[in-house]
Amino acid sequence: MLQIKHLNKYFGDNHVLKDINLEIESHKTMAIIGSSGSGKSTLLRCINLLETPDSGSISLDGNALDFSRKLPKHQKAAFTKKTGMVFQSFNLFPHKTALENIMEGPVTVLKKKARPRPARMPWSF
Repeated sequence: MLQIKHLNKYFGDNHVLKDINLEIESHKTMAIIGSSGSGKSTLLRCINLLETPDSGSISLDGNALDFSRKLPKHQKAAFTKKTGMVFQSFNLFPHKTALENIMEGPVTVLKKKARPRPARMPWSF
């Protein structure tokens, strides 16, 4: 489960995320919609720790981060191993298939073994 409590993010005087509270159950899909500049990408970047929130907390499957104090690097690293994000302006490796591009993060960063690819996909003719 992902829980966000009282999350705030400022860029200078601009209060981009204002006391955000959100709860998403495990294995559920959710869409975040809003006008341009409303903070959607900033929220996702904060969840993935690409931006550090100024206050509040984020909890993922019981692993909570409290942004009222400075977080140790090992705590951030453990949290980000469980998150991922596809950017709005994504860049794929042109010499790899879509599946190989998706597998790149877990194989390279998390050192997970890639399963051998079947000679042909089950739905291929």
